[in-house]
Amino acid sequence: MPVFLVFAACAFASAFALRLADPIILPVAADFAITPAVAAMLNTAYALPYALAQPFLGPIGDRFGKPRCIQVCVAGLAVMLLLGAFAPTFSLLMATRIGAGIFAGGLIPLVLAGLGDTYDMGERQVMIGRMLFAIISGQMLGSVVSGFANDAFGWHSALVIGAGVGAAAAGVAWLAMPAGASAAASRDSGSFATLYGRVLANPKAPWLIGGVAVEGMFFYGFFPYMGELLLATARPAGGSIAAITGLVLGAFGVGGLLYAFSVRAFLRLFGVRRMCLIGSGAAALSYAALAIVPTWWLAALAMFVAGISFYMLHNSMQTEATELAPSARGSAVALFACGFFVGQGFGPLVFGALLHGLGARPALVVVAAVIVVLGRVVVTQVIGRRRQG
Repeated sequence: MPVFLVFAACAFASAFALRLADPIILPVAADFAITPAVAAMLNTAYALPYALAQPFLGPIGDRFGKPRCIQVCVAGLAVMLLLGAFAPTFSLLMATRIGAGIFAGGLIPLVLAGLGDTYDMGERQVMIGRMLFAIISGQMLGSVVSGFANDAFGWHSALVIGAGVGAAAAGVAWLAMPAGASAAASRDSGSFATLYGRVLANPKAPWLIGGVAVEGMFFYGFFPYMGELLLATARPAGGSIAAITGLVLGAFGVGGLLYAFSVRAFLRLFGVRRMCLIGSGAAALSYAALAIVPTWWLAALAMFVAGISFYMLHNSMQTEATELAPSARGSAVALFACGFFVGQGFGPLVFGALLHGLGARPALVVVAAVIVVLGRVVVTQVIGRRRQG
């Protein structure tokens, strides 16, 4: 089996587990006689370890081989999800979500680093773009399947299905990982400090890691406020505001899928630099449009364009992260991913302050302005710099 498909199976399993708990918060709360707010901590219990484990798992992958680390992480993810399905108490369920987050946090960064080991720069951005299809599909299907499984069989079944997806990916990783993947993977016995020192010695590194943190903060920061923004601007008439909000946010993922299908064509048409500038500009216009569109379906269209635009910029930054330090590639991508998730974590706080301090429309305009500046900085300080040998 091609190494790309093995990596895609593991990335899909990680992304599928990421959104698995969202639809089952209320059933879990009812089952354990706790409040929904307490049950919602299942998301935090997964997301924080997911982010914080990456700076540790990246160097471990560099030292012991990324393919082997991927195999262990995907198997651990499957075990944690299965244990969670049969957890007799909420505390134990929380513990399994923490474990699942730790194991899942090592998958996507190491998969991207593995692609860096396998493909040269001429083909790497295309392959990373195609990997986005597995990641975005996993995120979208995780919540959908979880909701339907809960309605049919109860919340436990959602975690059982997640465990099944993880087990299938683990089977693929352990049985079908090509021998050449391990041979191609860079390894280094240096300490964590040595590996990260190599990453940060590249003058692009602070700009790239800081840039992706800003990207996560401003591209995703307003997502939890989308319902409030729709009520303030698009004023959806009729229907459930929750359902309409879901459709509008889902359009962002659909745009990402279109990019994943079309990445080679985008690169051929625009090149990396122009793609970053067009992506940041189009995303800024889309977010600014949210301030004035009169209907929810126009907001969904704006989010669809924003989804394409985001991945035009983000995929280019991901590709550069794989080349920050070729001898410490796992560490570089893990640091990049950690910055991205930290930015997402602080994003709602920043946008909340803008929203309640300035109002909905000015807050969206500020977000749009930051994204334009971000695209320019990425092109001048990251894409435009000569790569280190």
